Amino acid sequence: MFYQSFSANHQGRDFAIGDLHGMYDLLFEALDKVDFDFATDRCFSVGDLIDRGAKSEQCLSLIKEPWFHPVCGNHEDTLRMVARNLSSSAITADWILNGGLWHLMVSTEKMHHYADLVDTLPELISVTTTSGKLIALCHAEYPLPYWAPDDIEKDDELRTYMMWSRQKVQSGDTSTVSGVDTIICGHTIVECPQQLGNSFYIDTGAFASNILTLVNLEEL
Repeated sequence: MFYQSFSANHQGRDFAIGDLHGMYDLLFEALDKVDFDFATDRCFSVGDLIDRGAKSEQCLSLIKEPWFHPVCGNHEDTLRMVARNLSSSAITADWILNGGLWHLMVSTEKMHHYADLVDTLPELISVTTTSGKLIALCHAEYPLPYWAPDDIEKDDELRTYMMWSRQKVQSGDTSTVSGVDTIICGHTIVECPQQLGNSFYIDTGAFASNILTLVNLEEL
């Protein structure tokens, strides 16, 4: 699945969370602070659930929770390639240097299971809020100046950009994507949540800063 859309949540609230990177306990601390209701509220994630922090496997288990909805991050995509021997030795070594060492202690069978879990993740999510706003989430940066999920799905270069790019945030690009109210992104660490045009960057480097950003979609 490339794209998943969610209708308005009239029973509870919707939140977005920044890159977890193994910080499983920090997620629940953040949810506790807003009295998150696991029966009615939803938590959307910009991906990179794994690596760097201590609890990558626990964070992967969140994929199966009915209240948790992540996009696929570049770290999950790398896990999938390594587990299925589709990556080069250089990619595997780079992954290990960037927090993937934990996978060496995990059985081949379990790594294949995790790769199958990653297969269930979309690369792009949209959520309609109860006030009628259209909020999108991708891992790194949305690649087009207009809202067109179908155009991205058919273009491998655009899909790679959406999972890996840092161009907009590093250049301070304040251009607006038409057809969508807000696009929430992770991937690039920012000192505090940063708004550029209608893109909103929320990866505050939880694995190093111990600050995990959680935002209420209705407040965007």
